[in-house]
Amino acid sequence: MQDAPLVYLDTAGCGLISEPVRQAGVALYQMFESGSSGASEAWRALRYPEIKKNAARLMHAAVEQVAFLPNFSFGINALVHALKGDEKILLYRRDFPSLYLPFVRNRFAITWIDTQDGFHIGIEQIEAAIKAKGIDIVVISHVQWQSGFKIDLAQLGAICRQNNVLLFVDATQSLGAIDIDAQALPVDAVIASNYKWMNAGFGTGLMYLHPDLLDRYPPKFGGNAGTHFHWEGDRLQEEASITDYEPGSPNMFGLTVMNRAIEEKLLYGLPQTEQHNTRLTQVLLDRLGTLPVQLIGDRDTRNRASIVCIDAAPGLHEFLAQRNIVTTCRNGLIRISIHMHNTDVDIEALAEGIRDWEKAR
Repeated sequence: MQDAPLVYLDTAGCGLISEPVRQAGVALYQMFESGSSGASEAWRALRYPEIKKNAARLMHAAVEQVAFLPNFSFGINALVHALKGDEKILLYRRDFPSLYLPFVRNRFAITWIDTQDGFHIGIEQIEAAIKAKGIDIVVISHVQWQSGFKIDLAQLGAICRQNNVLLFVDATQSLGAIDIDAQALPVDAVIASNYKWMNAGFGTGLMYLHPDLLDRYPPKFGGNAGTHFHWEGDRLQEEASITDYEPGSPNMFGLTVMNRAIEEKLLYGLPQTEQHNTRLTQVLLDRLGTLPVQLIGDRDTRNRASIVCIDAAPGLHEFLAQRNIVTTCRNGLIRISIHMHNTDVDIEALAEGIRDWEKAR
C-alpha cells in the first residue's frame, strides 16, 4: 500500500521542510552563482543581524544572549570546555547520549538518576540528589526522546536556583513545538538542533546563555569574527561574548533556511502550535486505549510533549510502513510524534493501521 497517502508521524526523528523554507535556501545560493563575494558580504552585514533578531524573538531572549550553532553536540561540547572540570554533574541515565557523553569523556564527577517506569523523572528525586551529592550543574533534556516525558523547567529551575545549581537544557525535542521563554525561565543554558521540531533541516542549532553564566564561565572556544577583542600595544584585550560559540564562516545557507522556518513558526504562533500538538496527542492517547498496544507513560498530556511511545509488537512497525505511515522503531519501542502538519485524519489512519495489523496476525 505504498501508494496510500503519506502519514508522517516522525518529527522526533526529522522534521518536514516546507516549500517556502526550501526556496529561501535556493534563492540565496542562486546569488552565489555569479557574485559570491558581494552576496556573502551583504549577508553578513544585513541578513545576519535580522536572523539573530528573529532567533532571539523565538526564544524570548535578547540578541546578545543567542548564538548560532551547527547543532546541539557542538554547543554542549563547547560549553563543557568552558567549565573548570571539577563541577559535580547530575544526568539522567536514559537521556540522549550526545547530552551526557561530553561529561563522561571529560571525566566529570557524575551522579546518575533513572526511572522505575521508563517515563517519569521525579523532580523530588533530582532535588534529593542535588542536596545529597552537592551537585553543581543539572543537565537534562526538556523532552525525552525515548518516552516524550516533558519536565517542568520552571519547577526544576526554581529548585536549582534555591540550591545555587546551574541548569543546562537540551531543547532539541521541544524547540519549535513548545514556546520556550528563556529569559522568564530559571535556566542557564538552552541548546537545540534545528532539524526536528524547528523544521529547518540539518546544519544549524541555537544556543541561549544566561548573562551570569557567560560571566562566570567565559568561552574557551573562539570562532565568529564578531568576537569582541582589540589590541592595546602588544597585548590582546578581549571581552567574552556569546558569538565566541559561533563557528567562523557561518553556514549562510542553513541559517537562511532556519530563518524562514522561524518566520513560519512566529507567524503561526508557538503557543498555537503547542495547543494543536497537545490536542492531537490526547486524541492519539485516547485511541490507543482502545487498541492492542502497550503505552509507555501516562494516558494524558500533563507530563508529556507530542511524542508517544508504544511497545514494538512483532511486525507492527513494518505493517505501518507498508501503509505509508512513518514512525520510528528503536530500542524495542515504536515512537509516534505529532507536529503542526498533522491532523485528526492522520491519527485515525494510524489507529486503523494498528487495528488491521491485529486482524492480520
